[in-house]
Order: sequence, then C-alpha cells, then structure tokens
Amino acid sequence: MRKIASLALMPLFAGFLLAQSNNQATQSESQTTTTTTKTTTYMGTLVDAGCRTKVTENKETTTDANGAKTRTETTNEVKDCPVTATTTTFGIQTPEGKFIRFDEPSNTKVIEIVKTNQTWNKSITERAPVKVRVIGAPNGDTLVVESIE
Repeated sequence: MRKIASLALMPLFAGFLLAQSNNQATQSESQTTTTTTKTTTYMGTLVDAGCRTKVTENKETTTDANGAKTRTETTNEVKDCPVTATTTTFGIQTPEGKFIRFDEPSNTKVIEIVKTNQTWNKSITERAPVKVRVIGAPNGDTLVVESIE
C-alpha cells in the first residue's frame, strides 16, 4: 500500500518542482529590464526654487495732454533668489534663461554639499551667485542630479 501511495505522489511532486522552476525562470525574465536615460550637463547659477517668482506684470497707463492717446506698457520680470543657508529646494538658471527645478532626492544631495563645500558657503554668506556644473537626467519638469560641482 505504501508503494502505491509513493508511486502516486511522485508525479505530483515532480509537477510541483517543474512548476516552481518555470515560475523562477519567468520571474528572472521579468526582472531583467533595461532602462536608458539621457544625462545632460548644465552650466548655470544655483538658485532657490522656493523663492523664485515666475512672472510679475507691471502696467503703466499714460495719457497725453489732449487726453486722446492712451499707452499701456506691460513688463514681465522673473525674480531669482540666491541660495541661502536655509534653502531646501533648488534649481539651476542657465545663461540662456532656462530654469530647471531639481527633484526631492537631488535637493537633499545639494543640501549635504552646501554644508560641506567651503567655497559655496562663502558665496552663500555673501549672497553671491553660486556658479555650478550639473550632470543629470530630465524627469518631466524636474532634473534628477547625478553630480554637481
């Protein structure tokens, strides 16, 4: 009786082992994914992204002596704030005028660099622009920083 029970269970265990090895092969195939990101080098000034004001419109209306002509001027301004010791969100302003915000992990990385970089600390204390070279990959409207110097 035991021999018959053993013979009956052998195919069952073999099926389990075969299913398990196929499952592991499927898992290893699904885990092997390759993603390519394009890194870019940006040169510019490190700015406080939380303080940055996008657009300010100032309108002036002037009328001549006869009251017949009215002229309206609209000016757009972008106010960039220099980095301070309390800055927590960063971005880079390129010489072409493009502003790129850093993602949260990159902000943490920059905060650590600000704490240890004596040159940056001196510029920040003097409220002078901090010129940087950033290597990173764009991710939507933010930049994932790989390195910053």
